[in-house]
Amino acid sequence: MSTSLERALKAARHDDSSVRQRAAFWLGTHGDESIAEELVSLLLTEPDFYVRETLTRAVVTRSASTYPLLVQALTDPGPARVQVLHALSKIRDPASVAEILPLADDEDDAVAAKARWALGRIGTPGAVTALVDHLGDEDEFRRKELTRALEQADEAAVAALATRLADPDTSVRRHAAEVLLGIGDPAARAAAPELFHVVEHDDKEVVLPAIEALAELDLPEVDDVLVRLRDGDDARLSITAGWLLTDRAERR
Repeated sequence: MSTSLERALKAARHDDSSVRQRAAFWLGTHGDESIAEELVSLLLTEPDFYVRETLTRAVVTRSASTYPLLVQALTDPGPARVQVLHALSKIRDPASVAEILPLADDEDDAVAAKARWALGRIGTPGAVTALVDHLGDEDEFRRKELTRALEQADEAAVAALATRLADPDTSVRRHAAEVLLGIGDPAARAAAPELFHVVEHDDKEVVLPAIEALAELDLPEVDDVLVRLRDGDDARLSITAGWLLTDRAERR
């Protein structure tokens, strides 16, 4: 190991975070694969957010060597798993899905949220299936984080979300519509038939996010549905459809 590399590794453990930041940047720029173990160790113990982000970049850009160490680190309990999952979400290796899946139900909300985020970023069929199985979660924090994760999956999640629009559980159907709203156009167009069906046949609490999701799609038939609802007898649906039509007109 070169003298410069040794100095940088020593500086990466300095009490001053600004010194550690400069060392982390140097290691990310000049370090080679031989320091993979040191980089992962530094990442797991670094208390400063900004230094962790710099170390994450160094770890991710050397994933051929650091990936096995990150997967191994997932088996150790504790908050460091969040940072490991953060790095794995950037590496996006489909092989990591099997290792991440158990953590999507972890008792630690932060770990579960980051695991779901990583699965959404990876976006393989197995990852998406695991995520949509949690639709309808009543816990506000986990529901919000699951929505963000599925939005990350984007087009890869649309077919599974469309299927869940027919789920027996109202909360699941509503959540699926909310995620499709977040995904938006053009990826969510594939779910348009199921969204139209919801508008015609479902409960109002599902119809409302469904028409918002439809309003994001650049499809001419959406206007006909919104006009009918605007001119209908339901005051809440009428008001919502009216401002959605206005918004669509302004976007054009």
